[in-house]
Amino acid sequence: MNPKTRNQIMAGVLVLMFVVALAYDLSQQDETLEVVLGSFEGGTVTTHMGAQLQTEQVSPEDRYDLVYVPGGIGGGAASHDPQILDFIRAHHDEDRWVAANCAGVGVVFRSGILDGTRFQAAAVLGRRLKELGGDVAEPRRAWSVLPEAKVFTAGGAATVHPSTIALVNHLFGEDRARALAGTWDTLPLHGESLFALEGPVSNDNAAFVEGLRDGMEKVFLPEN
Repeated sequence: MNPKTRNQIMAGVLVLMFVVALAYDLSQQDETLEVVLGSFEGGTVTTHMGAQLQTEQVSPEDRYDLVYVPGGIGGGAASHDPQILDFIRAHHDEDRWVAANCAGVGVVFRSGILDGTRFQAAAVLGRRLKELGGDVAEPRRAWSVLPEAKVFTAGGAATVHPSTIALVNHLFGEDRARALAGTWDTLPLHGESLFALEGPVSNDNAAFVEGLRDGMEKVFLPEN
């Protein structure tokens, strides 16, 4: 993604606040970043916890410089949606960026574009993705930016702030990433790790993670 051109990102809602802040920063320098919270249906989407999100209707033929597949319970159904999987594959096949966090990594995995690629996963999905043939990184890290593959994966809700800044650092440069990290008070907590292609190692509690997987892994990534 060239920061000197008009850029477009289709993003998940938690990431939205960061890229909107970035878009504002770019607009002050007469550059444009278009950010879309999109769905194929458009209109209001109600989450499993009752929150209502207003989305912009997009077409399966639309293309973005980067598509970010968010996490959440809805990732389970999305991983079976052929239209979504085709959309992800099309972007990857056209050498565009595909990014995902938490359950979104399971959706991207089901699209097939992670075949042969080592990627990060949320704790709840690590075991299941390995069983399905995924090359899940060990030890588990907060994020991975893979420039050659144009793939970004991150390990869950706690990684949203730092991992998004790491992605901004790679795509838009360190100055903008540092400004974003400082503005959102992320830099004091995470420090220089924000500007690396790989995030810090996650210190999982093995017993808790196993229980979490037993109860939730097939909710986030159900059977075919």
